[in-house]
Amino acid sequence: MIKPKKTLYGLLTVTMLLTSCVKSNDDSVTLSNDTAIIAFSIGTLNRYVTSTSSTGEETVTKTTVKGTDYTFSIDEDNYCIFNADSLPVGTDVKHVTCAVGTMNNGTVYVKSLEDGIFYLFDATDSLDFSVPREFRVYSSDGSANQIYQVKINVHQQEGDQFCWIQCPSYDEIAALEAMKSVMLNDDLYVYGLKNGKTVGYKTTDGSSWTELAEIDDKDAYQNMVVIPEEAIYMIANGSLQKTTDGNTWTELVKDVAVKRLIATSKIELYAFDADNKIMVSWDEGQTWEEDELDESLSWFPTEETAYVCVPLKMTEYSDYILMAGISSAIGDIASVWRKIVEYDIQGLADKWVYMERTDDNQLALPQMKNMVLLSYDDGVLAFGAINNQFSQIYQSRDNGITWKNNKHYILPDKFEGNTGSFTAATDGKNIWLVSGGTGEVWQGHLNKLIWDKKE
Repeated sequence: MIKPKKTLYGLLTVTMLLTSCVKSNDDSVTLSNDTAIIAFSIGTLNRYVTSTSSTGEETVTKTTVKGTDYTFSIDEDNYCIFNADSLPVGTDVKHVTCAVGTMNNGTVYVKSLEDGIFYLFDATDSLDFSVPREFRVYSSDGSANQIYQVKINVHQQEGDQFCWIQCPSYDEIAALEAMKSVMLNDDLYVYGLKNGKTVGYKTTDGSSWTELAEIDDKDAYQNMVVIPEEAIYMIANGSLQKTTDGNTWTELVKDVAVKRLIATSKIELYAFDADNKIMVSWDEGQTWEEDELDESLSWFPTEETAYVCVPLKMTEYSDYILMAGISSAIGDIASVWRKIVEYDIQGLADKWVYMERTDDNQLALPQMKNMVLLSYDDGVLAFGAINNQFSQIYQSRDNGITWKNNKHYILPDKFEGNTGSFTAATDGKNIWLVSGGTGEVWQGHLNKLIWDKKE
């Protein structure tokens, strides 16, 4: 940094100028004792991104970042200034030009990293913000001053990088012959088959697990769905029940009129009846009605089914349900259906719509065993087992029409899961991956979805 005149000389200069103005017969200046920084912004910065080719050769690419796209917050209680939305990884903050606005023409000084002396701030100087910097603002009458700390936050990871963290393996999970999982109120619930009964476990952090009440029904875990932030629903021994903690179950209907729960919306339960017809209930299973389909019932998936329910972005009071699985009438690809549910009092009842593969769509979802669907990063992820091997992770960003391989989503390198007994669930930020046989537990996330913007 080119050093301007030091603090004392700068103050004398400002005082002399103001005194001159006050003594003028033509003008008058009202001095103030305010010592506040009221605005802070940065200019354009350089960004250096390193990429590695398939041969291991590294290439550094230089781009620019428009600093004015990032708002700086000013905490007047703690006298600190920062950007809640961090700059991209690789941004050079050792060479930064910035603008500082003060209340009532206060004068700004910046503390040198070399000798610790405050020097008169010059907006044309390039400053090093690789560490927090101190700015001192003097009131225009010279009677008071205040120091602010300015920190420029920079991400240390690529936002689109997906990371897996392995948690301690859990022996009880390893013993499960088959399993299914859901998320409820930040807890991961895993239910599965063990010794002819349904057993369950839950965890918040993937390290410590709580054993849940055993259910004397070997198929109950397959009959489990969840209404997020509300309850888990399950059919066990013909009884429809719900729980909010996995231990206390409330019986809703003793002899429910359906055989298997398959999906939910915010307020509805969907199920197969004894003839595999699609039934819907608006009153927690007390009554059921046959739901409408736009194509033959034989095309609807009845095996390896999975679903997601997400808010429909086009309207505030609607959900979008996507369901996929294997249909005996469709031999080579997964059967994918969708339904739009409107909660507005004037909303029209919608039907299940088959998402037919067209001749120009070569990106259909393949058939998989133990298919998992997850709503994640404004899209839907799907994976499972194909020919007894874990499939790639497919992603759909067009509500289930096309499915592509996104290079950012891959299973953990060291994952040795059992293709016949595994499950996954997400809270929208983290993805949990659990496997029988090995008892492996993994937690994965896309960096940008877990970044804290309250720095």
